[in-house]
Amino acid sequence: MHDIIHNIEVTQVLAPQTLQAEACDSGVIDMQGCETLAIAVLIGAIGDPLDADKRIDLKIEHADDDGTGAPDAFAACTADDVLNADTVESGVFFSADDDAKENTRCVIGYCGGKRFVKVTATPVSLATGGPVAMLALKGLAAKKPVDNG
Repeated sequence: MHDIIHNIEVTQVLAPQTLQAEACDSGVIDMQGCETLAIAVLIGAIGDPLDADKRIDLKIEHADDDGTGAPDAFAACTADDVLNADTVESGVFFSADDDAKENTRCVIGYCGGKRFVKVTATPVSLATGGPVAMLALKGLAAKKPVDNG
């Protein structure tokens, strides 16, 4: 099929939840059977004023298959492993460190070549926090059409 619905697999990898004191992550995203991956992180209204000391950091990591079909140790991605990030420092590709960065979405593409990917949202010094959710969009699937039903 030549439509977008059957050519991109969309998966909710983090249900909307309040991010306040503990980090949450996408869980392990398995790239097997797909050639491309984008992760959309949706950030809602944060109850704290955001700045360099009160923020949410988004980090992307990847891992090879350990030989059993499970991920080996995750390592931080570099700028060479991702698309759509101005900078990547120790895997951190975005910081919601300004009130203008709430009620927004951040989309990162993965091109690192490893089988497993994980994105983590880490709150830094937030008292109230706010909602965060994540979607994984896999493309160029080996098996088509993709079932998004």
